[in-house]
Amino acid sequence: MHGFRSTFRDWAAESTSYPREVCELALAHSRQDKVEAAYFRGDLFEKRQSMMNDWAVYATASGK
Repeated sequence: MHGFRSTFRDWAAESTSYPREVCELALAHSRQDKVEAAYFRGDLFEKRQSMMNDWAVYATASGK
């Protein structure tokens, strides 16, 4: 499973323009900055949903 998550992270960083924060939340990584974590409580759901739809297209492509 970790390899699949790593592949996702590489794809998101190298092939998309999604912000790092959206990618990290999609992987369920917590915020390292405690002050930021205290004040930012949104889940960026719509942005993550869009990114995961793009990931599904990429991950299920036939490679042609």
